[in-house]
Amino acid sequence: MSLRRTAVTLALTLCAVALGAGEPGDFIIANARSAALGGPHIAHADDFFTLHVNPAGLRFIEPRFTYAALSAGASGPVFTLAGIMVEGVAGADLSSLLASPSVQDVLQGIHARAQLSGPLAFGFAGGGAGFGVYNDTALTVRATGSSGIEIRLGERFLLRGGYGFEVPTPSRWNARGAVGVGVKGFVRGDSVLSTSLVTLPSLADSIGPGLLSESPFEIVSGLGIDVGLMLVWRDQVGAAVTLDNLYSPNAVIAYTSLDRFLESAESPPTTYDRYPRRLNVGLAYTPSLGTAERYVQDLRVLLDYRDVLDFWTNPAEAENVVLKFGAGVEATFLRILSLRAGFSRGLPAAGLGLDLGFVRLQAAMFGTELSREPGLRPAYNLLVGLEFGQ
Repeated sequence: MSLRRTAVTLALTLCAVALGAGEPGDFIIANARSAALGGPHIAHADDFFTLHVNPAGLRFIEPRFTYAALSAGASGPVFTLAGIMVEGVAGADLSSLLASPSVQDVLQGIHARAQLSGPLAFGFAGGGAGFGVYNDTALTVRATGSSGIEIRLGERFLLRGGYGFEVPTPSRWNARGAVGVGVKGFVRGDSVLSTSLVTLPSLADSIGPGLLSESPFEIVSGLGIDVGLMLVWRDQVGAAVTLDNLYSPNAVIAYTSLDRFLESAESPPTTYDRYPRRLNVGLAYTPSLGTAERYVQDLRVLLDYRDVLDFWTNPAEAENVVLKFGAGVEATFLRILSLRAGFSRGLPAAGLGLDLGFVRLQAAMFGTELSREPGLRPAYNLLVGLEFGQ
C-alpha cells in the first residue's frame, strides 16, 4: 500500500470514529432534544424520552407511538483529523506526519465515538405505561497508557419498560403526584482491538473481515430497576426525584476471538458486577405567557442535580459537584420550531427542533467532560436525529 493511501486510510478511519455524540451509557439512547437542554431532566415529562428518564413521568404524558428513529453525530477533534487527511493527500511522509507534535497530541489523548442509533426504535409511552425496543452500533477509539490505542466496535439491543401510578394529593394543593417503576435490559457484543501508535498505520493493510473475526470479543449484558417520584403544581411547577439502578447487575463474557464465539469453541468464565445507584433531583417551570402564547408556546426552564450521593455510594468514581448540575431552557414558536439552550457537565449546549407531525427533526451541539474535574478533558459534539411517530 502506498504512503499516500496509508495516510488517507488512517485519517479517514479516525474521522469516521469521530462521528459520535458522547457515551450515552448502557441503559439509555442518544437523544438530541435532551442533549440540547443540558442532558436528561427528570421533572420534564412531555415526550417519549420520559421512558428513559423518570418512570413516574409516564403518568403525565399523552399516549404516543414511536415507529422508528435514526440518530447520528460528530464528536472529537474532527477539524484536526481533517487536517491530517489533507496532509496525507498532499503526499506528506507518514513517519514525519505521525511524529509531528499536533498529531501525537491528538492520538495520545484521543477519545472519540461513532454511534448510529436505530432504525429499530419502536415503542409506546403515555397514560402511565411505556415500553421500547432499540438498537445501536458504536465504534469507540480511546488512548490507553502513554502510547496504546483501543478500538472497540459494538452492537447493542436495549429494552425498556415502565409504569407510573397516580398518587392522591390534598385538593388544596391543586397538584398531581405519581410514583413509577422502570425495568431495563440490554445485550451488547463488542469486538476489541488493542494496538499502539507505532503499529497503527500497518492496520490499514489488514482492514477486512479477518481483522474483526480474529479480534477479542466480549458479550456484555445487564438488567436494571429504576424508581421515580414526580409532583406537578398547577401544571406549571414540577419537582422530581429518581433512583437509578436500584438493582442493576451486569455480566461480561470475554472470548479470545469472534470466531471462537461463533464456533462455540470455548467456555470462558463470566465476570459479574453491579452498576452504582444514582440519586437525582430535578425541577421544571412552565410559566403562563398570556397573550404571547399565540406565538410562543411551551416555554420551559429546567434544573437538575444528578448523582447526589456518588461520594458515598461510589467514592472511587465521584465527580466534582460542578459536573452534576444540568440546566436547560426551551421555547416553541408557532407550534413547529423549538429553540433550546442548556448547560451540563460544566459545558454549554444548544439546539433546535422541527415538529412536522408524523416526523420530528432534532439537532444539538453540546459539550461532554471526559474527566471527573471540570475543564480537564472537554469534548464537543454534534447530534442530529429523526423520529417517526404520532
